[in-house]
Amino acid sequence: MENRIVLAIVIIIGVAGLMVYAGHFSTLVSGSENPAPVVQTPGPGPLSSSGSAGSPGTGTGAVQTFTLKSINGQYDPAVITVKQGTTVRIEGDPKTLSGCMEVVNIQGYGISKQITSADNVIEFTADKTGTFPMSCDMGIGNGKLVVG
Repeated sequence: MENRIVLAIVIIIGVAGLMVYAGHFSTLVSGSENPAPVVQTPGPGPLSSSGSAGSPGTGTGAVQTFTLKSINGQYDPAVITVKQGTTVRIEGDPKTLSGCMEVVNIQGYGISKQITSADNVIEFTADKTGTFPMSCDMGIGNGKLVVG
């Protein structure tokens, strides 16, 4: 009987440890599955191929750059919003995108990219409007790409 109690305690501690590691403990405590959206406001824009400053988010072929990180098992920013026609450049932070979070999937765009220090850029044209879930291969991350 005493062995079963000890085993149950070890299992509970192990599961709680995994949940904290994966960032799900705060979800259980707060009751909220989705983190507050963090929208990155771009600066004046990166240089375009012609060498002039682009106008991010105009929907006319401009480039909009975001740095994607993982904080407590969630993507940061949680929401990336762009206009249709924009070239989206997501630079993954390989220091924080580790474990299952190092693979970034964007549903609806057929994007699945493993982020490494040697190859950390996802770039595509946002040619479809809508809200597209972003997650790792295990479904963790709960990010969104919103194209308007």
